[in-house]
Amino acid sequence: MPVSEVHHVAMSVSDLERSATFYEQGLGYRRTLRAEVKGDDIERSLGLPPGTVGQVQYLQGPSQIGQLELIQWSTGEGRPPAQDHAVYGPFLLSFQVPKDELREVFDRLVALGGTPLSEPIRSVLENYGPIDAVAIRDPDGALLELVALPTRDEIVAFRAAGDAAGAESA
Repeated sequence: MPVSEVHHVAMSVSDLERSATFYEQGLGYRRTLRAEVKGDDIERSLGLPPGTVGQVQYLQGPSQIGQLELIQWSTGEGRPPAQDHAVYGPFLLSFQVPKDELREVFDRLVALGGTPLSEPIRSVLENYGPIDAVAIRDPDGALLELVALPTRDEIVAFRAAGDAAGAESA
């Protein structure tokens, strides 16, 4: 039996308040749980160096599924722990937005310090249909994607048009 959807994604950040403001104001997420995580159990379960302390801020979108957990780490010496997992890990975080709100969310994230890789681009995903998407780096360089997906009816129409075009060329 499969497990549930992704409950939350944890991201290490250099400035908890700056990052929380970026996601709160940029995506319209709301702050929920704020906590400090530390101690032997956390160190053992996450493979952290002794003395590591994390300041945590959860942000939630329209549901409890897909929350963001932002963590600002420090060790007893005040330095963040080594993050060998940074080399291999999430490529990007993708957020679905309505087509008519894509530009507004894009502009808001850029105004909050996000760095766009391009303007929004429309591309066609094979056997799916046209999507509008853009990638933006958050203040720590994490890559976010905003994507406006076609409706179910648009996907069906796209596939039907492809089938009709394929039948005509045969």
